[in-house]
Amino acid sequence: MLNFLFKNTKTDNNNWNFIQTDIHSHILPGIDDGAPKIEDSLALIDAMRKNGFKKMVATPHVSEDLYPNTKEKILEQRDFVRQKVLGFNWDIEIDAAAEYMIDEGFIALTESKEKLLAISDNIVLVEMSYLVESPFLNNALFAMQVHGYQPLLAHPERYNFYHHHLEKYDELKERGCLFQLNTIALSGYYGKGVKKTAEYLLSKNMYDYCGSDIHHLRHVKALNSILEMKAFQQIQQYPFLNNALYLSRNAV
Repeated sequence: MLNFLFKNTKTDNNNWNFIQTDIHSHILPGIDDGAPKIEDSLALIDAMRKNGFKKMVATPHVSEDLYPNTKEKILEQRDFVRQKVLGFNWDIEIDAAAEYMIDEGFIALTESKEKLLAISDNIVLVEMSYLVESPFLNNALFAMQVHGYQPLLAHPERYNFYHHHLEKYDELKERGCLFQLNTIALSGYYGKGVKKTAEYLLSKNMYDYCGSDIHHLRHVKALNSILEMKAFQQIQQYPFLNNALYLSRNAV
């Protein structure tokens, strides 16, 4: 029997049940820098369900160089994890999409006949390096929209090159980008600059979704530390769209 952490469920007023769906996580075992083994996947899922989540969307990295994951591999691992979760009779739904690195390979994939793995319907999660804006950003956004995809930019607060150019966020929103908050950024886990930018974007109502982006149990601990912070009330009142995804299923 697995020795899971976070065994005590928090009260309804002090957990994440109002979000219901975590749209960004790295819980599929052994295919990126997230959970290395199925035991780690189950520990993360168990911790999240005990803190109020009803659905988790696994979003493994897909990048041309580091993580050349395929749609077939991701869905195979999703089904493997689903079967393990069913064995515990846990009240949580597991789905899968992908977190696509905006690189040359992503543009080629977008323009191919293969359907991208979406968070829901046509919403596709994309990311860039934290150090420099992708040289493929403009072409990627154009290609996505031409082919009917809605870009959802993961953790915009973590792109350090935008911290002193906040107008860039306005430009991205004007170009049709949705924004996803890495919730644990508000805990200070990624540093003061990231936290400050997250607070700015939140105050400007620029976020559309939030996600944990959990890779390991330290991220779960950071996520739950927010429950005791002033920021938690602000998150509770913010009109995130996550709830609309609960119990929805992608046609894959």
